Amino acid sequence: MDSNSLSLDIYYNKEVATKKPIVIFVHGGGWAIGDKADQIQNKATLFQSLNYVFVSINYRLSPIPYELNNPNRIKYPTHNNDVADAIKWVVDNIEQYGGNPNKIALLGHSAGAQLVALTGTNKSFLENVGLSLSALKGVAVIDTKGYDVLDLVLNNKNLYINAFGTNSAENIAASPLYQMENGVTYPSFFIAKRGSTQRLAIANDFIDSLESKGVSVSQVKASIYTHTGINKAIGKPNETKITNPLKDFFAECFN
Repeated sequence: MDSNSLSLDIYYNKEVATKKPIVIFVHGGGWAIGDKADQIQNKATLFQSLNYVFVSINYRLSPIPYELNNPNRIKYPTHNNDVADAIKWVVDNIEQYGGNPNKIALLGHSAGAQLVALTGTNKSFLENVGLSLSALKGVAVIDTKGYDVLDLVLNNKNLYINAFGTNSAENIAASPLYQMENGVTYPSFFIAKRGSTQRLAIANDFIDSLESKGVSVSQVKASIYTHTGINKAIGKPNETKITNPLKDFFAECFN
């Protein structure tokens, strides 16, 4: 296994005496491609300018080309387990880089958005590394179709079958849409949605699921952007459609 798959990059300044809030970014790429360094510079610059510590993480990837009949391929729940392990590492080690382990929020795009949405709703992943959902102050979800993995697999979407398999119980467990429970305190959420009526509808279903349990949800409709473009827009100089609401969301999370 490539050691880079289980690595992270930390963007911080030399002044580490003051403990700063932390934003952890999870990249997209269909759970099969992508890297923590992709499209990262504007984000790193943005969050450092806000006096945050910014962490971009990798996770083990499903095979490309797809290996739908290989039962030993990397698939759910490995990606999420790796994200949880990275969060645990940050909690245990980030103070030496000037981070405050009590002020952590997640940010993810595309497949990474599904991963952070599930991490913030299916408490088992953090519990498995000795943490709880209270470790997260907020979760920012940037344009994913992966709220209902079960539906996508049932519709024979090979991208999702490659990443999640065809076990219905596991597909439900991998779907942020189906995780909300009574009596559980969830972090605040930010949902950036865009695209077709169907794509917007599934995002709205997830928002409704969150709000039904009293979760604070901020949302932005950003159909002026493509799926790739909305990720590139975050932190781009003079960009306001997605960057400013994100800044406001994190400021409120860390208040």
